[in-house]
Amino acid sequence: MSTENNFKIGIIPTCNYGLENENSKCYDMREKVGNKMLDYRLTKIKCQLKSNEGIYGIQFFYRNVNTAKEEALINVKSNETNLIEQEMNFAFEEANDLRVWLSDEYKLIGFEISTNKNKSQKFGYGNDDQLIICPDFNKDQTIVGFGVHASDDMGVTSIYGYYLNKRTYSYLMYKGVFSLRNKIKEAEYKKKMDGKIQTMEEKNQILYRICCLPDNQFFNIIKFALS
Repeated sequence: MSTENNFKIGIIPTCNYGLENENSKCYDMREKVGNKMLDYRLTKIKCQLKSNEGIYGIQFFYRNVNTAKEEALINVKSNETNLIEQEMNFAFEEANDLRVWLSDEYKLIGFEISTNKNKSQKFGYGNDDQLIICPDFNKDQTIVGFGVHASDDMGVTSIYGYYLNKRTYSYLMYKGVFSLRNKIKEAEYKKKMDGKIQTMEEKNQILYRICCLPDNQFFNIIKFALS
């Protein structure tokens, strides 16, 4: 799926939560994928922690929806030893909330990701007095990308995100399905596709058959997929 300019379709960057200084390097998903952020789905977050201090390594893994290739679009490696590892996997779900914990020096020491399937995980450390609620996010938003700042001596010092209205996100992710369903209503096109169905990949056969269902069944499946 090719997308338009991120900001034309409503993708909005949050403020930077944490510390950025002259020794920091920015690791930003958008710098790697440009205007094709919606071609990538978050599959895994891995962190390496220094005990009771903070996050010194971090990887955000994404899968390209067109090629199925998975790669770490944010990959911060640390030379520290004896680091503690944390991991969160995303299965058919989207991140929709972010909370962060900052030290007295405003350095990121922990963050928590929540999903639309009511799953959440905290990475790192921090107590109630150090918690920052990110006002950018709510249940009507979908987080479509991330960025962090990090340095060799301090590790990961800040985090920020990119988000999109949930309805807009759902439409953009499934507009191809609706387009196919409309095309199938054309008798000539449906006849042509019916002749090709046995040669399609299994996932394309399933998609095609879903698009051929009566309205009630089709929209119930789409509603379930978007929930």
